[in-house]
Amino acid sequence: MFYQEETTIKEMIVHILDPFMMTPIFSHQIIESSPHALDFFLPHIIKLLNDDQIKSCRFSEEQNMFLGYIKDYQSEKTDLITTSVNIGEKLFAIMQNNPDIPAADLAVIRFLNKSVPYLALLKLNYQKSYIHDSDYEAEQLCNHILEYRTSLPSPSQRINEGVVINLHDLSIQVVEKSYLVDGLKQPYLSNILLKCATGLSSKEQLNIVKQTTNQISKKYFNDDPEKKITLNKELYEAIGEDGMIQLDTYANKVFRHTPEVKEQFMETMEKKGLDKPTVTLQEKTIAKAFTKQKIRTDEGVEITIPMAFYNDPSKMEILTDSTGRITITIKDVNKIM
Repeated sequence: MFYQEETTIKEMIVHILDPFMMTPIFSHQIIESSPHALDFFLPHIIKLLNDDQIKSCRFSEEQNMFLGYIKDYQSEKTDLITTSVNIGEKLFAIMQNNPDIPAADLAVIRFLNKSVPYLALLKLNYQKSYIHDSDYEAEQLCNHILEYRTSLPSPSQRINEGVVINLHDLSIQVVEKSYLVDGLKQPYLSNILLKCATGLSSKEQLNIVKQTTNQISKKYFNDDPEKKITLNKELYEAIGEDGMIQLDTYANKVFRHTPEVKEQFMETMEKKGLDKPTVTLQEKTIAKAFTKQKIRTDEGVEITIPMAFYNDPSKMEILTDSTGRITITIKDVNKIM
């Protein structure tokens, strides 16, 4: 988990990459470290680093121009201005040739987190907003509403494209989207710009575990709702304090009476891309997935229940009678909101 109070911005620069303008507009001065600039960039950096869709990757050493830019900056052969312009030119060329990629401002920021140096590339995709404008018509003041196509995402919003590079070990964290590039929909930041192979994000890893668990449960346990709730509870309990799930330990507990099912579970997850013995989840992923759970009935009724209630029979109970009919009882309610 990254925190704003542990992060210090050292240098920042912004370039305008709008293919509509036919040429990029590169700044040749570092932005002054003013309070409003810090208030804008710091939240975006922290949100990006804590995003549950962030993926880890490593540079490919073969013919990697981008890696050359970073190594030159790392060894102080180039400064932030030169490095950021080199990156901006490469990114703009990709954007010009592939109009599906949205126009944006590119912010390149050097910062420290717990004394570790990082370089952040924030692709601030433009958003439509509206502004007022005043002019005179027939010598009378008239106020208009105008569409403004190059608004930047506010500090409270999530940006969905960005890169953070650890300048000590050159490890990379990427949040990205796929666009049509060279006739193929693909994550162009990692594939084309960075030339690196990414792993699965925290969100993707958890989804594979949950989907595989539900798939096996449906096949072997007749999609029993009580069993599904138990499995979800056991998955939550399998998460260590460090956010890691030991998959073999989890599978041994969940399928302790059916080793053949456990084997199929592990094989299915490997086919879906989870070929490592552990899954590492971010706090945001855990909070979003396990704070509350939804129960949906075949008649369209939805109930959202705090996860803690599943462990407390004094709060709720799910019973299945001999005919397969299910009764859900919610207990000890003070009032209905």
